[in-house]
Amino acid sequence: MAISGKITRFNMHQLPPYERMQQMRARRAEAAAMVQKSASLAGSFAAIQQNQSQATGDLISKIAMQRIYKKA
Repeated sequence: MAISGKITRFNMHQLPPYERMQQMRARRAEAAAMVQKSASLAGSFAAIQQNQSQATGDLISKIAMQRIYKKA
């Protein structure tokens, strides 16, 4: 038995058990892929932020060292 159109939670019960299980597996796999993509993007953003803060710290340290040597 095939359902015409999009499968939703409201018409899912019309599917045979095997097809319902396959549909749920596909939805879970899709959700896992989305989570993985989000985690990857978050990791990339964190790395960018860490590099930026490290560069800012290096710049501030360099300026401080220049001020120290100018006074001496």
